[in-house]
Amino acid sequence: MRSVHRNISFATIEGLAEIISTGEAIEVRGSRVQELRNKVTVLQRPLERCLFLPHRGNDIAATIAETVWVLAGRDDIGWLSTFLPRASEFSDDGVRWRGAYGPRLRDWHGVDQIAQNLRVLREEQSTRRAVISLFDADRDFAPSKDIPCNNWLHWLIRDNRLHLNIAIRSNDIIWGFSGINSFEWSVLQEMMAHWLGMNVGDATYLASSFHLYDRHRNRARKMIDSFNGVNCYDLGLSAPPFCTDFEDMQDAFEAFFVLEGQARQDPDKHIDDQRNLADPFLSVCLAILRIHHGMKAGWSTSRLSQEMASLPCCDLTAAAYEFYMREHPSLLESVQHAHLREFLEQYFGRSSETKRSLDLPRIAAAIKSLHARKNAAYGTAWKKRGEVMGILGNVARKVDRIEQYMTTGAEMGDESISDTAADLFVYLLKYQLFLMEQAPANAILAQLVGREQAALSDDRSALEILVDDYQGGHIVPRSARIVATDIVVNFEQLFSMVLEKKSSIVQRLDAARSTSDLAFELVCAFVNEGRAYELYFLNS
Repeated sequence: MRSVHRNISFATIEGLAEIISTGEAIEVRGSRVQELRNKVTVLQRPLERCLFLPHRGNDIAATIAETVWVLAGRDDIGWLSTFLPRASEFSDDGVRWRGAYGPRLRDWHGVDQIAQNLRVLREEQSTRRAVISLFDADRDFAPSKDIPCNNWLHWLIRDNRLHLNIAIRSNDIIWGFSGINSFEWSVLQEMMAHWLGMNVGDATYLASSFHLYDRHRNRARKMIDSFNGVNCYDLGLSAPPFCTDFEDMQDAFEAFFVLEGQARQDPDKHIDDQRNLADPFLSVCLAILRIHHGMKAGWSTSRLSQEMASLPCCDLTAAAYEFYMREHPSLLESVQHAHLREFLEQYFGRSSETKRSLDLPRIAAAIKSLHARKNAAYGTAWKKRGEVMGILGNVARKVDRIEQYMTTGAEMGDESISDTAADLFVYLLKYQLFLMEQAPANAILAQLVGREQAALSDDRSALEILVDDYQGGHIVPRSARIVATDIVVNFEQLFSMVLEKKSSIVQRLDAARSTSDLAFELVCAFVNEGRAYELYFLNS
């Protein structure tokens, strides 16, 4: 089972749906789980590491804290418990996590595995020998509350991209895979890529047991039902870069913990992180941990709003707003950055208050321009093999592509999702013209009267008349996810009508027109949600 996804949010939703629908129910150490065996998950954009899933309940401060704690080589739970109060429950002695990844990464029987892997990769970029071991046969066959779940990391450089493979014996999709693993390993992958002067490649997770605990099942269903594909990365927000040289890494981590300790003692005192901690990623992480301490100390919503407004516009800030707005929704009013505010409005379902002004004539012109380019290249190939195999086959490919995107978020390199929606709209209009060639005269749209009925599907100007018909009026699109679901349902009904050969031309025309209306709404939804800039500005 191998699945490819854009980022961790999409991968988590698909993984949950797959476990619930096809996972095997088993009992492990008194707990009921649903399990997929030998699950392979590929994240194409691992640096889109922040999780944006309603009902998940994730805490970005806890995720940051555990990540930095691991990469710095620590295993003491006293510090970590401030952010993860249940940390001691997974400790044998209440003092340390014996299976903590930090010492295994940084001091494996005296070996800093990060340093050695960096050396191997620098010496030979094509090497297949850059391996980090996390399971220790000398220690991990003993009874314990804490046996490492992630067991092996492997690096490959291909096409100037640093890829990371992670082998995992046991992967809880809620608290493991989406909770910490994807975040912490993406930071390590970015660090290694920076030190090697490489771009970040894929992150591939190989889980022998990929599972969902029964206690998380209701939450999982809520996550699936409420997910609308909204994440801050579609609006241009990105991760603050890690840019500390390897030789300075340990000093940077030491400075981080000193400054975090000061913030813990007195969160009201601002941190002079520009002088003491120049790394953008660590700097933002530290600021978010300070806000965490401030809220524990009793900061008011007004104070929280002021402190949040001082954070830079990036994915970590978006994740912090997402966390605190669950209990303090009024924080939205103080968000100044347009793209950050737009993301939060969409995520929390408030986008109807500030809808993007949709320029329908401009959208229509962009669609016509896109069609003109593709029509010049493909000509009449779209209908070459007839109504079922040719025309509806092309429509089906676009519908399936949109359905897959809504599940996984995976983009194609040569076609954006907004182009796919525009293509679907055009194919449905061309299908209507094809049907009109065979329809009774009174079924042909009035604006096409006077054109040669037998050649309508080859008449580019006839298609543009149909496109222009969508310029009038005012449209407030629903979320792209909802519209896409309606498209799938409508197309299945249309396809069944054609296969069963019981419907008239007029009935198929009406069904195709209803589906094309939805396809145009989907294009508008992508524009409204900030996912269609390429299409929207095509004709500018």
